[in-house]
Amino acid sequence: MVTEKSDRNFKGIWIPKAIYLNSEANWYAKILFLEIHSFTENGLECYMSNKHIASFLHISERQVTRYISELKTLGWIEETAFNGRRRYLKSLLRFNVKTGEPDRTKVSGQPGSFCRGSSDKSVQHNKPVKKQRTKQFTFLKEENKNRGSILE
Repeated sequence: MVTEKSDRNFKGIWIPKAIYLNSEANWYAKILFLEIHSFTENGLECYMSNKHIASFLHISERQVTRYISELKTLGWIEETAFNGRRRYLKSLLRFNVKTGEPDRTKVSGQPGSFCRGSSDKSVQHNKPVKKQRTKQFTFLKEENKNRGSILE
């Protein structure tokens, strides 16, 4: 018999309506999200290796990487750390247990803060979107005398 920590918020196979009806996420990605969410809903860290996740879901480690990227793109999870072996993940969605709908948070209550990439506008997250700076590479603009013959 496997015993679980009593502080883990594990709800069995219950799937919130917003997750169940979302057509943009694969079922493996949804199950992976629910596993991550069950750990992080009460503030715990979820750290699992890709190998462990692959074994749990009976898929390849490459698929695990793809599904984690998919969940990050949808705005459902964020990666808080990665030490080369363990990936620390955190759920960004909160659900009302009675209705299965996402709870409105301080950020999600603001206009225009819906999940990126989600066609279901009832799915919201509490992570603000950050604009990334564009990197410029100037080494290709150097004078011809500084270039090696391979670039000519």
